[in-house]
Amino acid sequence: MDAGRHGQRRLPVRSDGASGTLMGGEAVAGGGLGLPLSLDMRERIEALIALLRSPLSEYGFANLWLFRDRHDYRFVDGDLPHLIGRTYDGVRHAMPLVPIDAESAARLLDCVDCLYPLADDALAQAGYDVRWNDDDADYVYRAETLAQLGGAKAKRAQARAFEAEQAPIAEPLSDANLAAARVVLDGWLADVGRDPDATDLDACREALARREALGLDGLLVTTGARAPAAFLLAGTNADGSRVVHFAKGRRIHAGAYPWMFARFAATCGVAIVNFEQDLGKPGFAQAKRALAPMGQLRKYRASKRGGA
Repeated sequence: MDAGRHGQRRLPVRSDGASGTLMGGEAVAGGGLGLPLSLDMRERIEALIALLRSPLSEYGFANLWLFRDRHDYRFVDGDLPHLIGRTYDGVRHAMPLVPIDAESAARLLDCVDCLYPLADDALAQAGYDVRWNDDDADYVYRAETLAQLGGAKAKRAQARAFEAEQAPIAEPLSDANLAAARVVLDGWLADVGRDPDATDLDACREALARREALGLDGLLVTTGARAPAAFLLAGTNADGSRVVHFAKGRRIHAGAYPWMFARFAATCGVAIVNFEQDLGKPGFAQAKRALAPMGQLRKYRASKRGGA
């Protein structure tokens, strides 16, 4: 198994929770066949996830649905419900949707390379090989601190400049302003200058179109002249924290991102905001660190010793 860089980042690390899925039409531990995700599965999967109360960003149906193709997710129900898929670095994994012990872990590992993402390393005590990949770790923020951009001096200065220059307005994302969000998205794609297939454009478009069905809400930021500047879409995680799945803005408004994040944090109504992982991309890592996270959540991978 290529588990990436298994060292510890300098940020403090917080741990709780767990997660899982399967590949095309194969019989799996727990019985039955893995089925491609459908919106009809939302109620069942969310009921399972709610009992786990994991803080990891994968433990929300919206995340699973929007990246179902990227990870080839399949749902396996029965006495050991789980998902099967592939990690960003190509490792075939099972994401448990119920608490697991050493015996149930062994059953799942008969069909996959590892269990992932797990919020703790408890299976190491049962003789499993437990590792983590820094690229997978979620960045988490105290909403109260983020609302003030505390500890983020450069971002706070950018936000203040944006506010002074543009007199921005933040409003809840709705059908009435959805067209403006799509204008931002198209402009963002032009700004980054990359092939759409190399971005999360399609997933973001679907999130905008299906936001109510997926339990997402968000903010749209416009300038005082009503020019669309930025938007974000967020969901609620199993532990009650908010997870920002998408944040898009125009490059011409550099301060729109931190200004928007601060407004969201001030109104989200929870203590913790999760900005997901950096995928090992330096630009993502720099942007997330610049907002002064309280720490990161490791996502553990458990495999049989001597295996993947």
